[in-house]
Amino acid sequence: MNDSVAADEVIKSLQKEIDTAKGYEKLLQANLAALDAEPSMNDIRANVTILELEKEELAHHLERLRSGKIKPVRAAEREAVEMVWTEWARKADSRKRIFMGMWRGIVRDVLTKGQTKEQLWEELGLESDGD
Repeated sequence: MNDSVAADEVIKSLQKEIDTAKGYEKLLQANLAALDAEPSMNDIRANVTILELEKEELAHHLERLRSGKIKPVRAAEREAVEMVWTEWARKADSRKRIFMGMWRGIVRDVLTKGQTKEQLWEELGLESDGD
């Protein structure tokens, strides 16, 4: 019986050690996750280089603006340009809708078996604005 009591004590002791080790593992995992979340020195150096280049570009642009070589745009001129741009954007959208309607008809009538819409588009040398 003493052997079973001693074995129980060893088991309890080992279970406490396991629990302590698991707690320590969780702490180390959390520390590792925090370290992984931080950027590396190489990433920081690359970001600093990029930011310095952007800063130089902005400083150059600001210098040009402060020199007076670039004239400010009047509100009336800006509104006129925006109106013209809006008009042409509406026309472009309208033309795009017309074209896409025609394209659906072409695809339906001209597409051969085994040919995809993308292949036909490329074969016809068409380009899109990314929409």
